[in-house]
Amino acid sequence: MKKQIMVGAVLLAAGLILPGSPAFAAKSMVAKNCINCHKGETDTLRGFMKAGSQTDNSFAVQVDKETWEVSYDASTKMAKNLTSAKELADDRIVMVKIKEEGGKTVATSLTYKTPYKYSDPAHVAEVSDVAALLKKDPKKANYVILDVRGVGYYQEGHLPGAVVIPNYRFSKYMDRLPKDKNTQIVTYCNGYTCGMSPNFYRVLTEGYGYKNVKMLASGFPAWRTTGLPVHTEPEFIKFVMDSGQKDSFVLVDLRSRDEAAKEHIPGAVNLPASDLEAVWQAMPADKKTRIILCSDNMKEAEAAMRALRVNAYGRVSVLAGGIKGWKAKGYTVANNSLKDEVTYKAQLLPGRISGEEFKQIVKDQPADKILLDVRRPDERAKGKIAGFINIPVDTLDTRWTELPKDKEIIIHCQGGPRASVAYDVLKEHGVNARYLFAGFKWKKDGSYTFKMKD
Repeated sequence: MKKQIMVGAVLLAAGLILPGSPAFAAKSMVAKNCINCHKGETDTLRGFMKAGSQTDNSFAVQVDKETWEVSYDASTKMAKNLTSAKELADDRIVMVKIKEEGGKTVATSLTYKTPYKYSDPAHVAEVSDVAALLKKDPKKANYVILDVRGVGYYQEGHLPGAVVIPNYRFSKYMDRLPKDKNTQIVTYCNGYTCGMSPNFYRVLTEGYGYKNVKMLASGFPAWRTTGLPVHTEPEFIKFVMDSGQKDSFVLVDLRSRDEAAKEHIPGAVNLPASDLEAVWQAMPADKKTRIILCSDNMKEAEAAMRALRVNAYGRVSVLAGGIKGWKAKGYTVANNSLKDEVTYKAQLLPGRISGEEFKQIVKDQPADKILLDVRRPDERAKGKIAGFINIPVDTLDTRWTELPKDKEIIIHCQGGPRASVAYDVLKEHGVNARYLFAGFKWKKDGSYTFKMKD
C-alpha cells in the first residue's frame, strides 16, 4: 500500500495522472466513519480538518491515518460566509472537492458539517434520564457524562462526575474520550440555544464512530434549577481568591466547629450541617449569591444544598471532594481562622467587564486595547461592531498569536458563553484579556443592543 501511494505521488508530481485515476485514489479519500452515509466520490475528500493546519492559502485534511495537504485561493468556492479556512475549527468534518494542478492538490470547493439539531428525540436525554444514570456506577454501567462547555464554566459548576472536554477545544482534550465506542455518552452545554452539544454529537458519531450518544438538550441551566447536585472544582475558588475577590462568593464549611477549626479553606465560615435552618438563615438576602458548601460528607453537603435551593438560593454548589479535594490540589489550608459571619459583595467574576465600560471602550477604541469578536462568520454577517477583529472561538487556540501581548483584549460573542471560553484560552496563553458576559440582539440596519447576564 505504501509503495502504491509513493508511486502515485511521483506520477502526480510529474503531471502524468489525473486526480480521478486509480493511482490518485490509492490514498483514502473518505474517512471510514463517513462511509456509513457517503460513498466515495471522484475527486472528493471527506475527513477532518487537521489541527493547526489552516492558513489563508492552505490546510490539511485527515482521512483516517492519511493526510492530504490542500491549497486554495480566491477561485475556491467556499461555504456560505466562509472566506478563509482559518475560520474553521480543528477536527471540523469537511468535504473538499479537489483537482491536481502543478503537482499540488487544489481545492475547488470547501464545505463543512453544521451542528445537529435537538429536534430528534432519539438524540436527546432528559434531566430525569441523567439523574437516574448518575445513581449507577459509571464503570459497571459503562457510561460517561461530558461537559462540553469551557473549562471555566466547568470549574464553577458541573454535574457530579462529569468529565470536561470543551467543544471549542476538542483537539486539546480528545484523549479524555472513552476507548470503548459503545460507551453510553451524554453531553451537555448551556441549553437549547447553545450549539456546543449538537456540534459535539456530530463529531462523536459521524467523525469518531461512537454508537451510543445523547445530548442533555436542556443543558446545565435546567439541571441547576432542579436542585439536583452541582459540584464546583477547587480551581474556581482558588482563581477567584487569587484575583482578590474572595467576598464574591460565600464558602461554608459544614463540619463541626472543632473539626473545621483544625484545618479549613481560608475565608470559610463555619455553619454546621447539623442545623440546616441556621445555615440558610445566615445567608445574604440576595438570592443570586454564589454559595459553595464544603464537607467531607458529600451526601451531607448535597442535603444542605437542597435546603438552600428550597429557600430560593439559585447559585448553590458543593465543593467536589470537600476539604480532601482542596488539599489534593496542593492548596493551602488554615487553622483556627474561620470567619465569624457571612460576608458577601455582589461583583463581576474575575475576567468579566461591565456593560458600561464595554460601551465606553467601543466608543473610544483606545490604542491600548484590541476588540475581539469570537462569533462564527455567518453570525458576523448579520451584524458587527466596527473596529472588532473576528477570530471564531473554535480557532482561537491556534490563532491567538495573531493578537498582540502588549495590549488588553476585550472579547464579545453572541450570548456570553463563547466569550468566556475565549477568555480561558487567552488566559492560558498569557494574554491579558477580559470578556463581556452578555446576550446580543442585532437589527437589520446593523445596530445592536445587549443585555448583561449573571
